[in-house]
Amino acid sequence: TPGMSESATPSPAVTAAALRRAFIAGARRVIAARDELNRINVFPVPDGDTGSNLSSTLGHVLQGALSRRSRHIGELLVRIGNDAIDGARGNSGAIMAQFLYGLAEHARNAPVLDAQTLADAVRRGADSARSALANPVEGTIVSVISAFADAMEEAARQHAADPQGGFATALQRARGALADTPKQMALLQKAGVVDAGARGFVDWLEGIAEYVEGGPRALRMRGAMPAANDAGEM
Repeated sequence: TPGMSESATPSPAVTAAALRRAFIAGARRVIAARDELNRINVFPVPDGDTGSNLSSTLGHVLQGALSRRSRHIGELLVRIGNDAIDGARGNSGAIMAQFLYGLAEHARNAPVLDAQTLADAVRRGADSARSALANPVEGTIVSVISAFADAMEEAARQHAADPQGGFATALQRARGALADTPKQMALLQKAGVVDAGARGFVDWLEGIAEYVEGGPRALRMRGAMPAANDAGEM
């Protein structure tokens, strides 16, 4: 399947090359959505910077860890987590950075990611993001991250050999959790919007899904970053 395997034979594990490209696609999707995320930003204060903060944080990772190829997925994730923490901007950027850092902490010694390791790493990331907040509020990015992690764990138990299918199922759960954010927070319901940070996290997942489904072609279609150093990595 394009994007999740380096050969024509479907692989039960995600490689460093595929993960790097998927994360590039995720970051580009958030950056493309920056203005819309700013527009719907009403929590915790309506200062219209959630999109800018997430884009800046992920842009720092794009220019750093994701600009270099890697053969070891744990090493790649550690570089991504460290870059995200170093470049974190604003509340939403800090939460996203903590998620990526926690994910990396669990998977730092993994040469590849099978479905269970990936699910466990996502859970560690979700716990890291939530523990970074003194008073986590439901109906925000942490709610969507938690729903995504729950679904990844369930999918790993049911379909241990299919990380791609587990991700697709978890993305659906994250979309549902995003749609529920106005039901959890009156401020959002009154404004007629979903939570901007939560939407940014789902945008990131949507970019990853676009790569998983379309492979390198999805990256070329989005442009925004030279693909020359991707040659020969599939």
